[in-house]
Amino acid sequence: MEKISINPVVLYQGCIVAAIAHAVAVGEFPELNYEHSWDGCNYCMNDSQGRRATITFHSQYIIAVFQDVSKFSRAKNVYDYLSGMPDDILKVAESEALQYVLEDMDGEVRPVITAAFWGNWNELFSNQPLNEILENGGYIVKNQLLDYHDGLKKWDEHYGFDNNQKNLILSLFQRKMKNKEMDIRLSEEEIKCLYGDIEECRESLQELNIHL
Repeated sequence: MEKISINPVVLYQGCIVAAIAHAVAVGEFPELNYEHSWDGCNYCMNDSQGRRATITFHSQYIIAVFQDVSKFSRAKNVYDYLSGMPDDILKVAESEALQYVLEDMDGEVRPVITAAFWGNWNELFSNQPLNEILENGGYIVKNQLLDYHDGLKKWDEHYGFDNNQKNLILSLFQRKMKNKEMDIRLSEEEIKCLYGDIEECRESLQELNIHL
């Protein structure tokens, strides 16, 4: 087990920016509604290319699990990737993050992963070096590892936001950072920045306690 060079706070901020950007864009791209989601303390990604990720942002711990079907090995089980994880973190992993990577393996439903890391809000650890994590599914969160300004630029390149949308995303991000649990309600002017199927935007934003 070794410490990996990921800043937990930067990671959390990157995931919030990604989720807000997706929620603002999804009205125009409803076919991508499954790519980002929040469920309680769990942030999930699915790229439809066989890669999935769930990052649990617990009040004390952070656990990230990745699944890349092209890198799956039957010679390993989930606990090989989690070896050395403290028991208190493992309990959170089993009740949270691992519930999002369940697969039916020969009639047995169990979590299937190809990479993982864990720790607290100060430092993160893994049995794999960072480059191996990225090669085995972690690449799916490459943009989330950037600071939020650079992350927003990447999501802008991906979705093609106008200036009003970029300003909205940044404003929502800043409000979320002031109080993670606070409910946020968009103004009429902010709602005008959402295009296409607004119900898709509403659903994704509500996962972040942001309401139209």
